[in-house]
Amino acid sequence: MNRALILGYALLISFSLSAQQNKSSIFDPDLQIATKIKTEALKNSKVDEYLYLLCDKAGPKLTGSSGMLRTDTIAMLEMKKLGLENVCIEKAKTWERGGWELKKAYMAMTAPYYMHFYPAPVAWTGGTDGLTSGKVYYFSATTHEELEQWKGFYTGKIVLMPDVMQYQINFNPLATIYTEQQLKEMEYQPIATPKKKVGLPTKNALLTYQEILDFLRDEKAAVIIHENGDFNVPVITFFPYEMGNEISPCEINITSEHHGLMQRLIENGEDVRLEIEIEVEFIADEDVYFVVGEIIGTDPKLKNELVIIGAHLDGYPMNNGAGDNVTNSVGVLEAMRILKSLNIKPKRTIRMILWNGEEVGMHGSKGYVQKYVKDEEGNKLSEYDKISAYYNADYGPGKFRGIATQNNLALEPLFKAWTQPWHHLGFTTVIHRNLTSTDHVPFDEAGIPAFQFLQDPLEWGRGSHRVMDFLDRLVPDNIRHNAIILAWFAYKTAELEEKLMRK
Repeated sequence: MNRALILGYALLISFSLSAQQNKSSIFDPDLQIATKIKTEALKNSKVDEYLYLLCDKAGPKLTGSSGMLRTDTIAMLEMKKLGLENVCIEKAKTWERGGWELKKAYMAMTAPYYMHFYPAPVAWTGGTDGLTSGKVYYFSATTHEELEQWKGFYTGKIVLMPDVMQYQINFNPLATIYTEQQLKEMEYQPIATPKKKVGLPTKNALLTYQEILDFLRDEKAAVIIHENGDFNVPVITFFPYEMGNEISPCEINITSEHHGLMQRLIENGEDVRLEIEIEVEFIADEDVYFVVGEIIGTDPKLKNELVIIGAHLDGYPMNNGAGDNVTNSVGVLEAMRILKSLNIKPKRTIRMILWNGEEVGMHGSKGYVQKYVKDEEGNKLSEYDKISAYYNADYGPGKFRGIATQNNLALEPLFKAWTQPWHHLGFTTVIHRNLTSTDHVPFDEAGIPAFQFLQDPLEWGRGSHRVMDFLDRLVPDNIRHNAIILAWFAYKTAELEEKLMRK
């Protein structure tokens, strides 16, 4: 072989090695992990199985009820099947309300003609002690002076509260998704100083709804009926009961259609009569729990640090809590399944937590924070310096479209980079806003980087907290999408050389 040929081979090999080196510097190896996460999520999904278990099999899951314990147990067993470590149901805190269980709910108008109504008993109010029937009285007093005249009259009677809803035909679609323009507008957040509130008079001549309600409770009405809900779908609400206190009279939510029907009949002189049977049980369990499991970190220096992903598992009576919030609990569980199936060995420990008590005041996450992060006096606890981030999933069954930084501006470049692999799926947006009213808030208030994802609304206002929140209204492909994003953010945060920057 002549010298020119040898030199040519040498140059070719040199060029090839140089190209490989340049390739390794150009292409992010984590994108290979992203591809594997997406492939696993689409080819081997267990979303439908998890939905059945945590919705249909588990049933209603009001905090403190037997259904909540049943749901926690199912979730714990599935986490153990995945091979997660340190799986358990753990007490978050003591809660003064205790449990409440709905055993039976029946309501029908029997005069001037028969019509079945769909009652939604207010949780933590009493029952009817068997079948109760009688005339319905519409509460029409509007002033404090009138109220005095009615003392003693409503005791033991069925009372229809004043109407509070003005129904108007709505031409907007029942389910919506964010447009690209809307997402773009969310990124823009001009400075707006809150206006100073003008104080109201301490005493108003007109009665407030709450004053009427307090009056009827004190008068011990047999049943108090609220207008709450439309489309013949009542809303479910709670009474702030505390164990040991006197049980409030039975309260029921009905829809504007049924409330309006009875109100018009009464105002036109008709004798309206109902028969009602509500059976409830108060449960003396003062504890709120959460379900936890982990993929243990492998880096000698970082394995004791934490990345937490979570969602609340509790819900309401009279529905299975599908959209609020089994859909996102399943997303968290599926994200952990994906990471475990791929045999990901994260530097930091990735922990999943499914909370109880969110719907009644975020008591599960608050209890965790007060137990491990920062107590009520502000003292830093064992996990304060260990948690890199907490990612929360709530806000209904819609697809994740972005994430809010909670006004942590330093994280925008990082989070925008992390959205890049998923632009083709519609996950594109980073907004600088403080999202509220769910389980990332206690972490954020304690100084931990904590975030909630931005989700398409779908039927959020129409389905959540109502008797229609069942699995049939979910979009499983949205959950598969969300599980991909949860797994990716957990993995990327776990692999950083440093914890996420704090505000």
